[in-house]
Amino acid sequence: MPMLKKDSFIPLYYQLKEELKEKIVSGEWEPETRIPSIRELCGTYDISTTTAKQAISELVHEGLLYSVQGKGTFVSVPQWPMEYKETTYITDEMRLASRIRALGHEFWAEVLTIDRVAASNLVSAYLAIEDDSEVLRIRRLKKVDGIPMLIETTFISPDVAIGIEEADLSRSLFRILRDEYGIVLKRSDETFRPVFLGSLEADLLGQSVGALAMLNERISYAESPTPILYAKSLIRGDMCKTYVDLTNMRKVKEMVVNASSF
Repeated sequence: MPMLKKDSFIPLYYQLKEELKEKIVSGEWEPETRIPSIRELCGTYDISTTTAKQAISELVHEGLLYSVQGKGTFVSVPQWPMEYKETTYITDEMRLASRIRALGHEFWAEVLTIDRVAASNLVSAYLAIEDDSEVLRIRRLKKVDGIPMLIETTFISPDVAIGIEEADLSRSLFRILRDEYGIVLKRSDETFRPVFLGSLEADLLGQSVGALAMLNERISYAESPTPILYAKSLIRGDMCKTYVDLTNMRKVKEMVVNASSF
């Protein structure tokens, strides 16, 4: 039976929301699928009605679910399913922290949580590992001059960098992997898409619920074709810009237009 961590820093409603979102994004729940009722969710996850309703409400607000009076709640059909995808090549100078510090600003990371979890279908696919394999999940809040800028969640197999959870993860993960494990990240496959902030993300970023943000997801590699880590960053909409040069379409690696984009 699926279990939520009741002693976690992450509220139960948010854990449930992420669990249900995974089923939607991975395609386990297809569009127009009726999801379990509030009562069924409470029984499955051993949670209160209030917790279940808040998770469902936020997913409805994000456009992933919709409710029909007297019939239930269903998975939405994606509208305008477009996102931008590119491959970027990594150097220390190109890192966000390096670029921000080069402009004279302070940049640092606050570790929110570090735990080991069973990899979801999506994370397993991104890391090219077996379903339900144990992965290390690192959540960090990154700030510029003391102002929250983004929430980053990183997934990495414990076997890739043994004991990395004991490192000072307020430091650059790029540098920790390079300096302590000899793993030099070379490139990342990245996607970017606009999203709306839920209540937990909004609170951490000092924004209003429903404020616009940019979701950056990336799979990073060293020399081999085997992924080293999968990370997703939720960036405040008022603190980021994305540029696409339409005069040279060769810079656009791939425009993804399919139902799995959302």
